[in-house]
Amino acid sequence: MTSWKKWTSALLAAGIIVGSGAVWQDSSVQAASVSTKVTTPTEVTLKSGGKTLTQKGLLQGGSTWVSLTAVKDVAGGSLKYDAKAKEYSLTAANNTMSISLIDGAPFVRINNYYPQVEAKLINGRLYIPFSAMRDYLGVQGNWDGKAKTLTLSKVKQNSVTVKAATVKVSIKNAEVDIQYPQVSGLANDKAEAAINKVLKDEVDAFVADFKKQTKEFGDAAANRPYAFESSYVVTYNENGVLGLITQRYQDYAGAHGMTFRTGHTFALDSGKELSLDDVIQNNKTVRETVSKKVGDQLKARGGYLEGYKGLNKDQDFYVTPTGVVVFFQLYEYTAYAEGFPEFPFTYKELLPKGTEPFSGLTGDK
Repeated sequence: MTSWKKWTSALLAAGIIVGSGAVWQDSSVQAASVSTKVTTPTEVTLKSGGKTLTQKGLLQGGSTWVSLTAVKDVAGGSLKYDAKAKEYSLTAANNTMSISLIDGAPFVRINNYYPQVEAKLINGRLYIPFSAMRDYLGVQGNWDGKAKTLTLSKVKQNSVTVKAATVKVSIKNAEVDIQYPQVSGLANDKAEAAINKVLKDEVDAFVADFKKQTKEFGDAAANRPYAFESSYVVTYNENGVLGLITQRYQDYAGAHGMTFRTGHTFALDSGKELSLDDVIQNNKTVRETVSKKVGDQLKARGGYLEGYKGLNKDQDFYVTPTGVVVFFQLYEYTAYAEGFPEFPFTYKELLPKGTEPFSGLTGDK
């Protein structure tokens, strides 16, 4: 994809054209929120497995930052560098985080999905915020603000492998890059097949629509090609549940392209796709509370159009290690430049006191 399209797609996908997206964090690490304030970094002691790591973390602008190499060591992943592309890639917890330095400043993507993650290059070393480690790379931590110590550990995840599958599509003057997730390694073959069918059917339908649209519009100009790409990211893989975001971008050489996003939450023992009502245990009071809070925040933000009357019956959402994120599509209730409006809620807000996330929904203990 040409660079200008890539940047537009990335900014919209991340929901940061006007900074509209919400950022969530692990409550055990209050210093892990992303900040753009420029301050002198303070060293943070990193511990893992009862030992103090030789590398130091950094506390800067209210954010806790950890080097890629330290994350790799704790996560047990692999870290590679592509000298030609000037890009580092860290693979762990079924995600590959790539950080490009091709334009000087670090730019982050995960499996070709563009998250709300900032990276910093400090004294020749790449750092990412703790929240990104927890959300995407399977590393959790406990923050001791008094001692300025962050104790890291690997999250216990489900025994499932998620890998990218591709679809080859050849259309004249069209840039196509289609990747979608497929799972393997589940004990229940029928559950595995059911999950993969949902994900494959979704991308097949989008490919069919792209082919139909390009046929109706006719061939694109060589200097202004059509574009179509799909990507995904694993957002949760614990307690017998797999959470994903799949995303599809299409551009028919108009004023701008369009991006569509879907959240998927699967019970791995059965292959059932869980709804928001499933996750909140069909609690009508909680649904009404969430609906009102979302409405109040949505209408108060810039770019709100009109039409919100409550959560949709099949409300878009995705799950993370810390909670549930309710979101809406481009133009659904807000202007295009607002990106995807997101509204995070912690599990503590959504579930009865003492209730573990997804309890009673899977056979996982």
